Amino acid sequence: MKKYFAVYNSFFKLLRSALWKESYRENVNVKSFEQLLALAEEQNVFGLVFDVLKDIVVDGIRNKGTIFRAVGLLEKIKLRNTILTKELVDFCKKNEMYAVDYVVVKGLTIGSLYPKPELRMPGDIDFLFKQIVSIKKIFPDMGLPKVMPEKEIAFQNNGITYELHRYLVGFGCKKHYDYWEGLIAESWNENHYVELNGVKVRVLPPTINSVYVFLHLFFHLMHEGVAFRQFCDWAMVLHYYRNDIDKDKLLVILKELGAEKAYRSFGTILVYNLGMPLNEFPLELTKNDVIWNEKILYDIFKGGNFGKKNHHAKTSWRYKMETMGIVIRNSIRYYRLYPSEMRMMILERFYVNVRLLVSCIRGGRLI
Repeated sequence: MKKYFAVYNSFFKLLRSALWKESYRENVNVKSFEQLLALAEEQNVFGLVFDVLKDIVVDGIRNKGTIFRAVGLLEKIKLRNTILTKELVDFCKKNEMYAVDYVVVKGLTIGSLYPKPELRMPGDIDFLFKQIVSIKKIFPDMGLPKVMPEKEIAFQNNGITYELHRYLVGFGCKKHYDYWEGLIAESWNENHYVELNGVKVRVLPPTINSVYVFLHLFFHLMHEGVAFRQFCDWAMVLHYYRNDIDKDKLLVILKELGAEKAYRSFGTILVYNLGMPLNEFPLELTKNDVIWNEKILYDIFKGGNFGKKNHHAKTSWRYKMETMGIVIRNSIRYYRLYPSEMRMMILERFYVNVRLLVSCIRGGRLI
């Protein structure tokens, strides 16, 4: 990281400018301009970074192709957000029409909290139903659904991927799973919304949401990798709901889930790198939390979005074996932050991948 310290430092300043409207006054040369764009694309925050950079005069940039490509990608992000927003609004209207009790998580519901929602890199539409309903009833013309282990179904409608989750967090510890599911069951008694195109979209309660967004990025980093977009999302949730999050309840939840140390340590990224005001982070940060900051940064930059840079395998079984190595490495690396889950993660991943290896050997597919 030290080799590219100047680029990373500029990268953080650009994100702070995009998220908190901090002034960005640095001179940018051709080399650093291209490095910053590449890093922003890799970290899934291209729209946020380029929106700040495009207003800066960059001396010596004569390669119009670089500029045209960047502008084109920015417009694609904006267009994708427009399409997704319309699709999500239609989805919510259909749920209301059929009296379906639903909640939408992540994605555009967090994007709407950004200063400029159209700049956030969009993804899929993730949601929960309180009770099992027929998707065919809501989307009669949808394509063949794809069954996934951690979701009821994933399907496409109008070119948009929808993921119906069975559960939001894949805890290894049954005690944590049961407690979390109890919180989700209670959350159906509360009604919280964000507004998109004048339509209310139901979301998780603020305190539960602030835990879920963190847990989602944490487990993503443990299993594969995570990009800075997820940290920006977490920062926006904490900022927007700063007066609504019940700090006492949050602390109780984190202690029950065994996640307090991890929550605090990962929170140092929001405050000391992304520039979120210290008083908006719901827990007190200490020196013991800060010592994890550089290690977490290293793994974020090393792996890239969804850990793409950590994988080099060309066959599915090799890819899964690489994933096993990543999980075991990270479980050991972050064991002190979340011992109960890291212990279960090592055992679960080892068991799953040994079965895979045996299956491949029997099938003669080790090529």
